[in-house]
Amino acid sequence: MAERPRNCIRCGKLFVPMNREKICRNCKDAEREMENVVMEFVRDNPKSKIPEISEGTGAPEALIRRMIEEGRFDRSDMKFYYPCKKCGKDILVGQYCEDCLNSMQENLQSVQEKMAASSSPVSKGKGMHSKNLGKQPGKK
Repeated sequence: MAERPRNCIRCGKLFVPMNREKICRNCKDAEREMENVVMEFVRDNPKSKIPEISEGTGAPEALIRRMIEEGRFDRSDMKFYYPCKKCGKDILVGQYCEDCLNSMQENLQSVQEKMAASSSPVSKGKGMHSKNLGKQPGKK
């Protein structure tokens, strides 16, 4: 079932979206062409960074980042380096480098252990009472 007509967020032209699309067919075709240019550039320049790709192809960095997030470079078996979202170190897959993933995992585990220890009735010396629900610890 087709949706109601809407304006393309890129060119402003009125179109009838088929699957909650936000851009018209002409803009979508132009975007696909730009994606092909980006893929070709990365094949020829495998160690390029996002700003270099953008400068070399004219593609907006947002398009390149979206292609990374969609795993487009992984599926094409290209070795494409891009920055870790946390520290900026060059990575080949995912959003974070191994060091940042390990650090985040350790932090999460530490928080979980602290939460488990603080919510345990044994550690508090008594169970939770309904009158204390919703109140901050240490406040009456």
